[in-house]
Amino acid sequence: MAITVDIEATMGAQAFGTAVYSLEIPSIYFGITIGLTILIAVKASQQTVSIYMKTNSFFNLYVWMIWVLLIANLLQAIINWLFIRGDLLGTLGFFLVSCILWTLQTQLALQIIANRLGLVIIDKSRVKIMKISLLVIVGIINISVACIWIPARLTQMEPFVRINEIWDRMEKIIYLIVDLTLNAIFLRKVRRELIAGGLTKYWLLFNCNVAAVSVSLSMDILIIVMMSLPNPFLYAITHPVAYSVKLVIEMLMADLISTIARQPHQLLSRSDV
Repeated sequence: MAITVDIEATMGAQAFGTAVYSLEIPSIYFGITIGLTILIAVKASQQTVSIYMKTNSFFNLYVWMIWVLLIANLLQAIINWLFIRGDLLGTLGFFLVSCILWTLQTQLALQIIANRLGLVIIDKSRVKIMKISLLVIVGIINISVACIWIPARLTQMEPFVRINEIWDRMEKIIYLIVDLTLNAIFLRKVRRELIAGGLTKYWLLFNCNVAAVSVSLSMDILIIVMMSLPNPFLYAITHPVAYSVKLVIEMLMADLISTIARQPHQLLSRSDV
């Protein structure tokens, strides 16, 4: 009787395998997210002040995106942690909020990368088309996931569960490919249009971005791997960690670009590059 009542009262903890999967791993990821959130908040504050000093305005798209993504990561970490602990029930409202926060994460993370890519693309009309295309494509994926994931979690009906298991992995692979493509284009632009043009100071940016891409993609792979654990919801707790790491990377890249851009040019001929 006590066991039955406990299970009914704590949907977040049921069918999640052994205790190590339901508590210890989420606790580690939650702690990492909180630590990263503090670091990101400090860096975001510094960048916000710096941008305000230059523009005398807080209406900067980059600034808004990093703060909204920061808040989305923190909120997702909190509600997922409470759900796994059993403090929140798996209601329609809970899963809907989870989907909204995940949508903000996927949209903003890619738009921040696109914003960085836009710095090395001369034709700004192409940048606008790229950003709108990302918004639409990722938006379609977000809607499709919500239409499958929420019913699968709420009803546990076999058709929805099976479709969700397949599509949930597929959309994460698609996201990984889009992430990789955007960064590959950025690297290609830096290599062929800046470094090959004699601006050797951008080698540092190129090399750092290669390392950053490796870390960023490893976060996407981590989420996919976590989906194979016995806990059917455990992978969700890795989302705020993964997107916090991605945000840290993008903020560091923004600082690096700003620093390198202020350095004096070191021109070499193409044959020397």
